[in-house]
Amino acid sequence: MPLFFRLTALTCGLFLLILLQASGYIRPPVPLPPPEIEIQTEWSPEELQKPPNIIILLSEAFWDITQIKSLQFSEDPAPMFHALQEKFTHGTLLSPMFGGGTANVELEVLTGHSMRFFPEDSTPYEQYIKQPTASLASLLAGQGYKTTAISPFYHWFFNSSEVYKHLGFSRFISLEYFNPDEYVGPYIGDHAVVRRIIEESERNPGPDFIFANTMENHYHYWPGKFKKNHIEVKSNMSNAVTGIAETYAQGLSGADRALQELIMHFSRVKEPTIIVFFGDHLPSLEKLLVYKESKYISGEDDPDFLEKMHNTPVVVWSNYLPKEAKEELHMSPSFLGPYILNLAKRPGSPYTDFLSDLYRKMPVLPPKTYYEAMNIDVNLVQQYEDRQKAILKLEKQAAASGGSANVAGVDAADSGGGVAGSDGGDSGDGNSATGMNGTTGSSTSDAAGSSDASNSAIDTGGTGSDGSSATGMNGTTDSSTSDAAGSSDASNSSVDTGATGSDGSSATGMAGTADSSGASNSSVDTGATGGTTKGTPPFILGYGEPLIERVSPDTLTVGGDVFGRSQLTVHGGRYGLGSTIFINGEPQQTTWQSESSLSVNLPKSLTTNAATLDVQVRVLDSKNRVLAASRIVKVPVLEKKH
Repeated sequence: MPLFFRLTALTCGLFLLILLQASGYIRPPVPLPPPEIEIQTEWSPEELQKPPNIIILLSEAFWDITQIKSLQFSEDPAPMFHALQEKFTHGTLLSPMFGGGTANVELEVLTGHSMRFFPEDSTPYEQYIKQPTASLASLLAGQGYKTTAISPFYHWFFNSSEVYKHLGFSRFISLEYFNPDEYVGPYIGDHAVVRRIIEESERNPGPDFIFANTMENHYHYWPGKFKKNHIEVKSNMSNAVTGIAETYAQGLSGADRALQELIMHFSRVKEPTIIVFFGDHLPSLEKLLVYKESKYISGEDDPDFLEKMHNTPVVVWSNYLPKEAKEELHMSPSFLGPYILNLAKRPGSPYTDFLSDLYRKMPVLPPKTYYEAMNIDVNLVQQYEDRQKAILKLEKQAAASGGSANVAGVDAADSGGGVAGSDGGDSGDGNSATGMNGTTGSSTSDAAGSSDASNSAIDTGGTGSDGSSATGMNGTTDSSTSDAAGSSDASNSSVDTGATGSDGSSATGMAGTADSSGASNSSVDTGATGGTTKGTPPFILGYGEPLIERVSPDTLTVGGDVFGRSQLTVHGGRYGLGSTIFINGEPQQTTWQSESSLSVNLPKSLTTNAATLDVQVRVLDSKNRVLAASRIVKVPVLEKKH
């Protein structure tokens, strides 16, 4: 090539580079393929007998935006997720929500209850879960699992701290216990959630049940949410709407990297582990702008709106299950919990067994307007609704009476048509009976469990000597059930729904024992020694009381330095966003330095007229309520030396 042309090409290239740098354009890095996950195959029989860790990670608004074929991405925003789809069980959940309502999807997964049977626009966490409530957490706690909930948002949001306690979790790590340097955009990054999942698992030698949700990719999605996007989107949409898609794709990438970190860690751990990763709902993408402009949907009246806008992705990974066990899933979130229990080979309950059987007959439960088009059996729906309402009713009644009921084991049925768990429907012989599956009397279908019982008595459990009550989903770990919900052809059966724990507290179990098929005059114990017995740890918010190991300096000077200032550093842990230094009972402007140190600059007035200062660390929430407090350390204030 002549020198003139080479110089011209070089000049043009330099000019283009200057323009790109001036415009702020950053070339996306070359996408790297996800690492090959090597599954540990050399498990001893003893290791395989151990109960597996069960980790459920709800990824905020996680959805595969590459399904919008009119969009082109400079790199795959979710390479790890796509790689897992190729090799492991995956599919979709028919979410009851769109654009928000995470707590409602949580409820379905943890309890098996369906949002279809709650009032429209309700949030059961705030309105219905006000008493011990049977859940995956309480069931697994009864089987020796340590149960932990993790959410990088305020502990009071959706009444979460109380709800998680009612559901049987022993620890809840909320936003107040995350660190100021863990934000990615306006919310805590997903990597910080994964870090805590790993930490909690590592410090517990036994099996873990961990339920965590994330916030990094939470609404909003306007450009500028993140400091820098490394994913470029090309489309026929307007620049503003394309920017929304890029912001969402960037958040999706953060979720995928966190998933990769989680999988890589447990692929190296010699503990049988199941990880379930799913999206709770599709993102709104700012009033459907991306969906509409990309022609993914025509609008809210799109005939495929339910299928396109309510199916969220799910993937199930394990480090010990055979690869040939791979399945393709399509289910409602309320069936996910029973599916996981079966996969982990953990004892279920009459209710989870009922849901497992129902899943085989009716994998998804859509809104009523879709029943006919999707061939939904309304009789199965009615059985499900009756049972759910009866369980919640009985749990509420048990809590009001001072005990807790192991309601999931109750299977009284009646052909008289009364709704069980309400006020006791009229049975065929005129006797009142309370049951869990919705009808009281003498005939039921096999999905709900049969119980040709009359004059059935239900003991909802008394209050323990310490006045406390606890919920356990199964009561006893070796519980047995029959059919989907357990059959009990018992006459004059007695149902004990809340046996007392060894510390006097009442325990609620979702399974209990129901080994009574075909028995006459049998006694059905549905909740022996469930959630709260001696040695069971109490519910802990975050990391409990903050610790002060030492304070530096260990003495202060009256009036401070020549400028009247004094700096105090507290060493201990574990300190997070809510950790605040109090001096003489008053909060101070606190600087977080690390999980083990906090500092504060003291005003001159504090060291002028005091002989000592009372130093304490308290954990405050956003409403300035004290969640935990350390011991008080006294720091002497001495006269200046001349």
